[in-house]
Amino acid sequence: MASHPMAIVHAELYTPTRRIEDGTVVFAEGRILMVGPSHEVRPPRRAERIDARGHPVTPGLIDLHIHGIEGCDLFGPELAEAARRLPRYGVTAFVPTTLTLPEEEILQRLQAMAQVMEAPPPGARILGIHIEGPHLSPKRPGMANPAWFRPLTPEAVARYQDAAGGRILLWTFAPEEGEAMQAIPALIAQGIIPVIGHSDATYDQAMEAIRRGARQITHFFNAMRPFHHREPGLFTAALLEPEVITQLIADGQHVHPAAIRLLFRLKGPSGVALISDAAPMAGLPPGRYAWLGYEVIVVDGRCQTPEGALAGSIALMNEGLRVLIEEAGIDPLDAVCSATWTPAQALGLRKLGRLRPGAPADLVLWARWGVPEAVWINGERMV
Repeated sequence: MASHPMAIVHAELYTPTRRIEDGTVVFAEGRILMVGPSHEVRPPRRAERIDARGHPVTPGLIDLHIHGIEGCDLFGPELAEAARRLPRYGVTAFVPTTLTLPEEEILQRLQAMAQVMEAPPPGARILGIHIEGPHLSPKRPGMANPAWFRPLTPEAVARYQDAAGGRILLWTFAPEEGEAMQAIPALIAQGIIPVIGHSDATYDQAMEAIRRGARQITHFFNAMRPFHHREPGLFTAALLEPEVITQLIADGQHVHPAAIRLLFRLKGPSGVALISDAAPMAGLPPGRYAWLGYEVIVVDGRCQTPEGALAGSIALMNEGLRVLIEEAGIDPLDAVCSATWTPAQALGLRKLGRLRPGAPADLVLWARWGVPEAVWINGERMV
């Protein structure tokens, strides 16, 4: 990391709790030293200055739910290369996410991910592992193969966490399946955040899971029981409970802009965490691909199975941020919050996702929304 001070001046700063039209941020030795209006913040004389020319500067983007990038599958040893590539998209921290496979292969791949995390590569911070499958509802499988599904049990929690060397941070599951509801205390005891997803839970079942400690919903709107006025389902439970954070894919394919606006109006930016759910085909040209035994097709801006089911996205967090602002009409301050501070809060990470003195110097200077011009992680320029 650079030991001499750096100062980004004349930036449109998003802290993201406030917007500063002409702001300056100063950082050194991996930490932010000063943040504020340019007329108040005086960088040290020896600081290297970068004139942002009025362009936005935000905290680094934090992706809670991502499977791959540019042909790299995060579910295994390619995690290291993915961490090196993600900063080009404004991502400074992420939670690599698994896929539904036979359990023996899942455990082997978790071990490989843990080995990468023991000696973190240069690039985006690897915050932990997100388990998505095989503990899902066969009624809401998405692209996953229901033949490998099974309800979550405390014993499975222990097996997976052991294989991962204690690095599992998020766990998506269907709480209504089998005795999965009883596994929630086991997740929490292992330091894992319970996440409801790929679920056909009724309103009462969802509320029971929330009472037991579930605090997030995987890719809200997608692969879940929809709203009905006589059975409002997981959809309504998540909207009504203020402590529940909804993960949102904003790739222009998974959720209509009007539904995005509705979600932000009801939950606010502190209740919406932008995710990419990016497949390994993100950043690759259209065509047919194999993804850990699944056949997928990239066509017309979407990644799908031959049957037409969405199979993750091909848009990364930078594009999601642009869609929120330019297509869904979300206020930039709220959009940035949902991509930085809210994901950090969802993980209980108080120091990430915000520009303030003492915080890690994870920053993005944007040429325009969606296009990073420069990216710093822990004060070191990566892009």
